[in-house]
Amino acid sequence: MTAVDDLRPLVGTSVALLRATARLAEGGGRRLLGVPASGTAVTLVRRESNLAPALERLGTLLERGALQSSGDAESALFEDLVGRLVPDEARIIAALGSRGWSPLVHIEPRRPDDVHLGLRNASLIGRQGGVTLVRRTPLYVTRLVAAGLLAVTPARDDHPEDYEILLADPDVLDAIRAASRGPLGARVHRQGLALSDLGAQLWAAHRAETGE
Repeated sequence: MTAVDDLRPLVGTSVALLRATARLAEGGGRRLLGVPASGTAVTLVRRESNLAPALERLGTLLERGALQSSGDAESALFEDLVGRLVPDEARIIAALGSRGWSPLVHIEPRRPDDVHLGLRNASLIGRQGGVTLVRRTPLYVTRLVAAGLLAVTPARDDHPEDYEILLADPDVLDAIRAASRGPLGARVHRQGLALSDLGAQLWAAHRAETGE
């Protein structure tokens, strides 16, 4: 064995140690400079690129908000609200605009753990407005109330026949049966439904535009 052969293990160990030291130094340097590791940098770049359209939209809205008039702001609000409606919901707004009021009931179980068996926002307004999906009336009402276009009102004692018709609806009857437990019947909470101030303003603008 030559002297060179004796040095080969030492040389190999030294090269490996130098490579490891270089990797550690690079990582430490990045940490000291506040530079993330390459994988993290790529992730951050991708996240920022995914946010770019939303940030651009936000910037545009901020610029418009600084320059708009009250009329522009109102137009933008109504454009957004109407853009979220489905045709059946538009028919409900029209029906309440012409009728003024409609009965509303909530079916509530007696036991708190049976809350999923209840039914909220059941109303005649779907049938009165001629919506296509009558069984989705509670969902439509929920969405319109959340949008601020409809308002929930107190019950009206001068419309007992309307509540009788509503409580005889098959879906309401099913909810009452499902929410009842033995001798404990379901709670029936009566209220009413009307256009909110915002909804009435929208409907009045529509009538003025169409000449109805």
